Amino acid sequence: MRKRLRIVCGLALAGVLALPVAVLGVHVTHPRDEAGYLAHLKQYGDRQTDQPLRVLPPTADLVAEGDAACDWLRGQPYALWRHDARYGDLAVYERYLEQVGDRPPTWGTALPDLRSVTGGAWTYLCPADRELRQPRRNPFAPKPD
Repeated sequence: MRKRLRIVCGLALAGVLALPVAVLGVHVTHPRDEAGYLAHLKQYGDRQTDQPLRVLPPTADLVAEGDAACDWLRGQPYALWRHDARYGDLAVYERYLEQVGDRPPTWGTALPDLRSVTGGAWTYLCPADRELRQPRRNPFAPKPD
């Protein structure tokens, strides 16, 4: 009887520890990349043309604005195996922009705009948080044809 109890307790403990270990693993494999973020904004900060931006606003302002977008994203629920439309990339992105409103970034009307900053921030400044909020296919579901 005690042996069964130990096995059950061991399995329960393993189950409880699996989630934090998995989350930690995502953070280790998806590191923050400020240089990549700034390069992305320089290359794609003007969504109206294919031309890179010649001058970026101060780095501290860009990183602070990106960190604010990441903080908002961290407040969103994990999608896991939920595939409702509200967990899709576009829906999350639009929800963020609705909540931020039409306020200009700290550097005013100069490019890049908040849309470019948000996409770059979620890709480069907090890729683990973005990864954890992406819908996943249920591993036990039959594979689609």
